[in-house]
Amino acid sequence: MMPNYTKKEFAKILQNKLTSEYGVELSVASNQQIYRSLALICRQMMSEQHKKFNAKAVATGSKQVYYLCMEFLMGRSLKNSLLNLGLSDVAEQALADAQINIDSIFEEEPDAGLGNGGLGRLAACYLDGMATTGIAGTGYSILYEYGIFKQKRVDGRQQERADNWLPGGQVWLKSHPDQAVEIRFDGEIEENWQNDFHYIRHTNYNSVLAVPSDMYVQGYEGQGVAKLRL
Repeated sequence: MMPNYTKKEFAKILQNKLTSEYGVELSVASNQQIYRSLALICRQMMSEQHKKFNAKAVATGSKQVYYLCMEFLMGRSLKNSLLNLGLSDVAEQALADAQINIDSIFEEEPDAGLGNGGLGRLAACYLDGMATTGIAGTGYSILYEYGIFKQKRVDGRQQERADNWLPGGQVWLKSHPDQAVEIRFDGEIEENWQNDFHYIRHTNYNSVLAVPSDMYVQGYEGQGVAKLRL
């Protein structure tokens, strides 16, 4: 069952999040603090919903889809998440009572820089479609620190610059340090055969510790929630 909060109940949830995260009242909170608090509320709800949804899929033996793509052009998440969770109206009303226009909060969010082409848009649509139709789906991709490039014209020429989206987009990512894995780069591969077995050894490599993060996609008017593992 989707949450069905009254304006007063949601205002209390938002205030509690502002207090726990930033120690401020809604009346004096910045737009960035409000945006991040709303994002955390949505993320927690979607995380809990995803856990229940996936557990049901496993228990019933439902089809599960795993989609690998180099990019997922997810766009902004706050407006869509509030709508799909059934929270748009109460969120707008709660902010309006504090003389805050919700559109100004939406403008605080950067586009999720996880790709820059049609392939990424299609992949994002697949996740949204699976969540909406109740198919357990998980996307796998790369967490780009610098995503969609910014374009502007200088002296009549087009210039492209990296778009550092993570400072504003990190709030949507649920990290899992306990699932970190070592990723190796460079070095040499040594191989040999012993007793008809092929052995490979990677030497002189450089390594980084890759920490996976999850981004959730709530289905429209449904219980389905897809997950993007980055």
